Formats: sequence, structure tokens, C-alpha cells
Amino acid sequence: MAPTTMMFLRHGEKPGEHGAPFGVDQHGNADPHSLSVRGWTRAGALAALFDHVPAPGRPALARPQRVLATQPTHDYRSKRERDTATPTAERIGVGVETDFTHKDAGAAAKSILGDDRDALVVWHHGSLPELLAHFPLANAADVPKEWPEDRFDLIWVLTRDADGAYAFLEVDQDLLSDDRAAG
Repeated sequence: MAPTTMMFLRHGEKPGEHGAPFGVDQHGNADPHSLSVRGWTRAGALAALFDHVPAPGRPALARPQRVLATQPTHDYRSKRERDTATPTAERIGVGVETDFTHKDAGAAAKSILGDDRDALVVWHHGSLPELLAHFPLANAADVPKEWPEDRFDLIWVLTRDADGAYAFLEVDQDLLSDDRAAG
């Protein structure tokens, strides 16, 4: 059995490369591998969002029963995926699964498809199109070739149809004051 709905997103906003905004851990300590204050704000807003879906205006989203995030590696030390996923996982009462790095797309897809729980996946944005290529998609041509570099406010949703294929849909988060609206 496979999940009915899978939701994929990029981590929340990151620190600037050469100065502010700075990265901080969950305790407010400086950490260049964690989220910026805005990223933490987004992570909290996502937790509230996913705790209250499906909802009017959000029919494509589901309340996740499983939360996955990439784990840091020696070469890719970002904790931002886990930082973004943790508030949602805590709010809905599940742990964050960090069994995969962003280079483990095939193994992660196999794990997700092998479990019938609806899933939220927080992944490195540069590898998200590769991850989605491992799912049986009815409209694979609709999946962007790249996650937009300047977008932290999207959710890529896969919804299973009666034939077992998934339909791709891009959804705007519309959580923070300057998130872009659909269109």
C-alpha cells in the first residue's frame, strides 16, 4: 500500500551567505547550518498549517502521518530540513525520520511508497525534482525541472488516483506576509 497524499517542501529561509540574516538554532544560538529567524517563523507556521488540513482553501493538502527530512552529511551540513520539519512533527505527535541524505532519492522514494501513511517530506531543494522522478506520476511533465532558487513558500503535492498513479500539483503556502500568491 502507498500513501494517498505526499507533500514535499524546501526548508525554511536560510542565513545570508555574507552576513545578515544569520542562522540560529532552536535555542537562539548562532548556527550557520540552521534556519534564519524567518525560516523558524515559517517552520512554526507550517506546523499550524499541517495540523489543520484538509481545510477550506487547502483541499490538496493532508494532515501528515509521517514526517521525513534529509540528514546532514560531511559535505552537506545543513540542519535546515530537520529544523523545518521538527515543529510539524512535534505538533502532530510523530518523530522526524532522518534516515536519508539528499543523495538517497531512490531509497527515500521506496520507503515512502512502501508505507500507506500520508507523508510530509522536507528535502534539499536542488534534489527535489530528482526525488519526484522516482514516483509513478500521471503528469510527470508538469513537475518543474528545478525548484525555484528564491522560493521557500511552495509545496509540491502528489495525490494518488484510482489507478495508483500520482498527480502533481504545486501549492503556494501563503503563510508569511510576503509569500507569493498563486498566479
